[in-house]
Amino acid sequence: MNEKARLQLLKTMSEVFGPSTMEDEVIAFIQKELGSGFKTVLTGHKNLIAWQEKDHYECTIVFQAHTDELGVRPYRYLSNGYIELTPTGGIPGILNNHLVKFVPNDTNGVLLIRNTQGKRPRFFADVGAASDQEALEMVPRYANGAFTGVSFEESKTQLKGKSFDDRAGCAAIVYTMKKWSELSKTRIIGVFTAREETGNWPVTELYRAMYELDLIPDLIVNVECCPAEEIPGDTEGVASVGQGIVLVHMDASYEPDPNLCRFMSNVADKNSIKSQHIAVRAGSGELGRLALGFGVGGYPLTIPCRYMHQPHSVISKLDYNACIDMIAGIAEEYGNSDLQVKSFK
Repeated sequence: MNEKARLQLLKTMSEVFGPSTMEDEVIAFIQKELGSGFKTVLTGHKNLIAWQEKDHYECTIVFQAHTDELGVRPYRYLSNGYIELTPTGGIPGILNNHLVKFVPNDTNGVLLIRNTQGKRPRFFADVGAASDQEALEMVPRYANGAFTGVSFEESKTQLKGKSFDDRAGCAAIVYTMKKWSELSKTRIIGVFTAREETGNWPVTELYRAMYELDLIPDLIVNVECCPAEEIPGDTEGVASVGQGIVLVHMDASYEPDPNLCRFMSNVADKNSIKSQHIAVRAGSGELGRLALGFGVGGYPLTIPCRYMHQPHSVISKLDYNACIDMIAGIAEEYGNSDLQVKSFK
């Protein structure tokens, strides 16, 4: 295991600017990282599909993660120079005094959130302007903002950084695809989706494009982050950082087949991959719409993450490495399993 390469990939990918609808830099990074040995197709709403051409394969597995991070957009400009914002994604209403960067002018501002009783939080940015006109010149109406000023740091066991949701999933898939043997009988397709944080996932466009490219999967695996305990001493968290990859036996959008759940548990056990098991009551990614759209089986893998949807987030090296190992294990075992691949179609 080349842990240095795994961590460097995550560091670089997590630091790339890319809120919903502005995933271009992340897409370009993935394409460059995969290199010329992979074919890539980008759909109109920035879903990236990547795969290696294979003369013969027995099954096809899609590993999917979303590329966008949380963001903000200007809503209106106030006479005192503040900019009221609309969040593009579920930014918690408890944040204050965090830096956001606005593109295209690379203007930094301080994010301020005001909670009024019985109403939704109001989001503002202080970009150092004294009037609405000055603020407009610094941050155009068509600008997009995202958290900035967060450094990637590692301790002996943990990682701290920005946008692990879901750049950790993207990095795990990209790393595995680069290491995957072309001689394998399993074809891996990496699917990197856009606009997940806003809920406007262009999923229909995605599977239409994949049908046209004859990239029909036998299995879809969603690779995400999930909330972990955030309070010291908390024993009520759904998942725990440092306890392994989370095998999700149900989320709010999809309930995997029990045989598939058993298969995932067996892969983890056979490959000595540390894992934990949950059924999520609330929250989901794109898996339900993808699996039901293709009419194939699907399964969600998640990496426990503290402080999701906040500027700083914390994950465990063990969990991140377990995710990569699990992706490789699924690809290695699925075609040879007692699951009849064609039965999922």
